[in-house]
Amino acid sequence: MNQELPISIASSSNVRVLDILSHHPRVERVATSETSGVLFNLGGWEREVSIGHPRAALYGLVEVMDNNPMVCADSISVPGPAATLALIALAPLAQAGLIADAPVVVLNCSDDEAEICEALCRVGWDGGIALHSEDLGLGGVLAASVMVAIPTPDDLTDIDSLYEEQFGRSFYIRRDETSEWGPDVVLGQPFAVYRLRISPDEPNSLLTIRVLSDRDGKCGASQVVHAMNVMCGFEESLGVS
Repeated sequence: MNQELPISIASSSNVRVLDILSHHPRVERVATSETSGVLFNLGGWEREVSIGHPRAALYGLVEVMDNNPMVCADSISVPGPAATLALIALAPLAQAGLIADAPVVVLNCSDDEAEICEALCRVGWDGGIALHSEDLGLGGVLAASVMVAIPTPDDLTDIDSLYEEQFGRSFYIRRDETSEWGPDVVLGQPFAVYRLRISPDEPNSLLTIRVLSDRDGKCGASQVVHAMNVMCGFEESLGVS
């Protein structure tokens, strides 16, 4: 993909997406449309990033997907907010075949159990989840607490390495083990943060993964523009950072 080729027009119904697009250095013109994701024209090629369609041919977190098909695709779908949080927490384990029983997923946002289950199925876990909703009073910040039984590894740091391999180079998903855990960590930021806690036992250990994201960050507009950037061959954080 020619990285110098600009997007002639990009459109969305999402105010925050439109705001990012209006400041994006490779977008020439912005318009409104009915899509909550983004429609864009690159060199006469009409393309789309949609939200929350797990049966789409290309669907998922950009960090988990193979980027090569995205560059060639007419359209892709990124997860909705609840599925985004669940995938950050569980995709590394699901892909490695390390989920021993149905995870317990506690969210503070509108949940979509069907999308979460389909999203996890696409990365290797088809055993369902136990889903709960809880109002944590975090304003525009979305949160998940996920508890999952995993086979106890010989070396507990293997779990750290698994998440590092998946997300360690990502601008949009970051591990944070030191900050005071709360909405200020991600409020107004384009990235999500996660934290791991393991309670060793035999034969299975309990792993707790906590995730935070601004509603318009990794769980929203920033994720949409990230996907568009990858489809165009642009720098992943272009226009967002």
